[in-house]
Amino acid sequence: MEREKIGLKGIDSMVEGGIPAGSIIGISGPPGVGKSIFNLHFILAGAKKGQKCVYVSLEEPRSNIDRMINQFSFAKEFYKLEKKGKIVIKCITYPEYEKIYSELFQKINEDKEIKRLVIDSFNCFFASTINPESLNLTHEVNTRRMINQAFSMLRRKELTTILILEMQRDSKHGFFYNIPYLVDGIINLDFLDLGTIERRIFISKMRWTNQYKDSKAYEIGKKGIKVIREKE
Repeated sequence: MEREKIGLKGIDSMVEGGIPAGSIIGISGPPGVGKSIFNLHFILAGAKKGQKCVYVSLEEPRSNIDRMINQFSFAKEFYKLEKKGKIVIKCITYPEYEKIYSELFQKINEDKEIKRLVIDSFNCFFASTINPESLNLTHEVNTRRMINQAFSMLRRKELTTILILEMQRDSKHGFFYNIPYLVDGIINLDFLDLGTIERRIFISKMRWTNQYKDSKAYEIGKKGIKVIREKE
């Protein structure tokens, strides 16, 4: 099985050296656990290999993404690779995405140079188009059709995709639909509040992989995400 390294040694070892090439992986977790930072590492690792990597943001303006990048020591290298065209960042508002999502996925499908793709956040777009009070079968069928169409266009050889899936624990409907069943893997980032915040990562699903069965602790510092070595 060909694999794509995430770029985080302690996490790549949890999935036999990297996520399966050509797969679609979901990253889930509450706010503040570092989902976007995780994907900066993924994009950077691919660009350093010479791959064209695309980061699509549906929530943050470019200025906020730059603030996030600039807090880490890899910022200079990240921007250097962006200037070379190895990293492409697209910031699209939800209303814009609703109008062009089909065209966007079609272009990604046709651009064979793109090897890595991140969409931040994927399921929130579908949530934003729904009024829970008027939720009906027709709307749900149409939404499922949109999701399936997106997955169909993303499933091409040599394109490895990560979708950030925002958890909406306080929502009655959740807006996950069949996404957990469509993705090839789910990486959960979460935290324990034990007086101090302890962030942990757990691989709940990874097709074609004998994944690590326990969770690992990690921290976010100047170098980004770093897995903490457990005491024996």
